[in-house]
Amino acid sequence: MSPSWPRAVILSLALSVPLTAQQPRAYSPPRIVSAALPLPPPPMVVGGGEVLVEAIIDRTGAVTRPVLLRSTPPYAEMMLNAISRWRFRPARTAEPDGSEAPVEAPVMIAAVYRPPTLFNGPTIGEAPKDLAVASRDVAYPATLIAPVYPPNALTATASVVLFELLLDETGAVREARAIETDPAFEGAARDALMQFKFRPGLMRGRAVPSSAYVLFGFRPPVVVPAQSNPKPDPEPKPNS
Repeated sequence: MSPSWPRAVILSLALSVPLTAQQPRAYSPPRIVSAALPLPPPPMVVGGGEVLVEAIIDRTGAVTRPVLLRSTPPYAEMMLNAISRWRFRPARTAEPDGSEAPVEAPVMIAAVYRPPTLFNGPTIGEAPKDLAVASRDVAYPATLIAPVYPPNALTATASVVLFELLLDETGAVREARAIETDPAFEGAARDALMQFKFRPGLMRGRAVPSSAYVLFGFRPPVVVPAQSNPKPDPEPKPNS
């Protein structure tokens, strides 16, 4: 046997130690415990809107350091006020001794508000503006899809539907759980949600399961009554 063989084995083992230490431990993302819903927009708001917020869930489950990534007035202010009161079960990682420890982790919070129209399409009102770039650690939606307005909900009042999404290491939606829902709109919201695509979240540079939260806002369409054409006055009869 070559005398260099033991040294090669030792060198191989030495190189494998840091690689093993870098392997991601078992990880579970933050999960929401309670959520305050934003109020409906004022009646004078005639457009829809999109809001994207990246927030850090700290080790106590509180929302900290929210960063507004995409804004549409007045929806951004409404969402920031609401999520400041949200509470989470923090993310957790497994320690070498098998115990679990809470860790800070980012979550993506998105809101898609429909304008008060029956069909999707261009409407009046301010367009969404991108204000900041998301960090690479947060699961980021590549697309936001507005739900259709359910025809059987024409007599419903304004409503919001909030979902918790559990994403796998590729960013695919593995579970969509309704946190707050309205039966008149949940089906349309789920149909839109299943078309979302996410960039996966990272923990220490490696893809991990993540959670995201999507709110859909619905308002009944404003229908302008058609004006009826008044009948012309009858022509006067000539005097006989």
